[in-house]
This record gives sequence, C-alpha cells and structure tokens, in this order.
Amino acid sequence: MIDIAALRSLIAVRDHGSIVAAATALDFTPSAISQQIKKLERQSRSPMLERVGRGVILTERGRLLADRGSTLLADLEQVENIAVGGAEELRGTFRIASFSTASRGVAAPLLARLRASAPGLDVTIVESDPRESVTLIERGGADLALIHDWNTIPLDIPPTLERHQLLVDVADVLLPWDHRLALSESVTPRDLLDERWVATPAGTICHEWLVQMFAMHDERPDIRYFDGSYSTHISMVEHGVAVALVPRLGREPLPPRVRVVPVVDPTPRRRVASLWRVASRDNPARQHVQRELEELHPDGA
Repeated sequence: MIDIAALRSLIAVRDHGSIVAAATALDFTPSAISQQIKKLERQSRSPMLERVGRGVILTERGRLLADRGSTLLADLEQVENIAVGGAEELRGTFRIASFSTASRGVAAPLLARLRASAPGLDVTIVESDPRESVTLIERGGADLALIHDWNTIPLDIPPTLERHQLLVDVADVLLPWDHRLALSESVTPRDLLDERWVATPAGTICHEWLVQMFAMHDERPDIRYFDGSYSTHISMVEHGVAVALVPRLGREPLPPRVRVVPVVDPTPRRRVASLWRVASRDNPARQHVQRELEELHPDGA
C-alpha cells in the first residue's frame, strides 16, 4: 500500500519546486523528504523526480501520482472527519497559519478560549503571509488560516477552499510627534509625497497596498526601509527617520513621540478572514475553532 507520508512529500516537492522548499513547508529535513521520495520510487519501480539544472521536477509518472494523490488525501481527510465525528472530546493537533498582527489581535484571545473549551486540542500557530497561507491550507500544511486582503487587492482563493470574513481592519499613518501633519484630522497620499517610508518587504500584500494607494494618485511612495515587523516601523517613526502605514489590529501601545493620523482618499481597509479546505468542512475540531472565532467577532465587520 502506498505510504501517505511519502505521497505528501511528493506533492510538496511539486508545489514548492524543490526538496529543500518541500522540507521547509512540511517541517522535515531535506534528507527525510528524499527518503520518502525514494520509498515511492521503490514501490513503483519508477523515478519520481528528474534533475533540471540545479533543481528537480516531477517525472510524468510522478506528476500523475501527485495529481491523483491530492484527490486521495482530500478524500482521506473527509473519511477521518466522519470517523471522529462522534467523539465527545476534541483531541489531536490543530494547525493554524496566521499573519503577525492577527496572531496578536485574533489568535491570542482565540487560544485562551480554546484552552477552556477544548483542553484536549493541541493548537499550534505558524506565522505566514496570506498568499503563502492559501497554498499551505490547499496542500494540507495547516488546518485553518487567518488571512487578509486589502479593499483593492483581493486574494485569489481556489474553489477547494472556503473563507469566512471575521472583521474589517483599518490602517493609519504613524508620524513623529513634531511632524508638520501630526495634528491633522486626516491626510491623503498626496499630503505624504515627500516622506520617507518604512514598509514590509516587497511582495507582501501590505507593501503592495502602500504602493497602490499612491498609484491611485499617479505617484509612488519613497520607501527607504524594509522590515516585516511593525514594531520596527514604530521605532523608526519614533526616532523621526520615517513614516509608516500600520494597521490597527494587533497594534502595540505607541510611544508618546508617535502620532496616529487617519488616511483618506482612499482609506486603507483590509478584510480579515478565516480559511479552510472544503474537505475539512465536517471536521469537528475545525468547526469548533471556527465557532470560537465567530463568537469573538460576531459581526464580521
């Protein structure tokens, strides 16, 4: 019988493009992934991978096995959901992927509730950019994700996944206390054309939104500093070297030398949602975690 762990390894290589990337996604070592692939090759008596330059791609048989295997794993997940559907106490591991501010503003209170309502459930959280979380959920690397997309940059959600909006978050511009606009009721991107910005790394959704916010006015922000931590952004604003666009969700207490000013034309809004596989719709643990999320955020706005 085919080994399920080996099949997951093959699918991960297909989805992430290399043995090293697959190992990172599955929290294995590259050696362990290679051994799993070799196990499949021994069972099938056919190679699963072929080298292309310094990388690898799946052979035709490997590609067919990974494609069919993805369907098999989804069916297996549904069977497991049925098997544990009558269990009185939720047990086992439940994996959540979350972006950083949701880990502070949503996941932290969620964990407190789950500790009381499902003490047998071992919940783990890994930080992940929303786009990465979509792939992680789709490929079985996590059971539920907390994701966001901005009002003008929607995430591409495949039909194999379901999403539920939890809340709408707003971002403000943070300015040094003595900035010329620090006492303004609001600012527009045009007011901030001459500023130096600190932003999240290029390729992240938050970075793209900042760029697009200015592009709506046919301008481009002067981004000088790149860092994935909003704590770093706040520190740079406090020291007067940059301004920053920082969401309210999970925002830490600000130093007295930092001022918050709302942004208009447009107002930066992002939709925060939970995401899971359609195949896990009847999973009791997933249903319980989702109910707790909806009780924390009953309005979805």
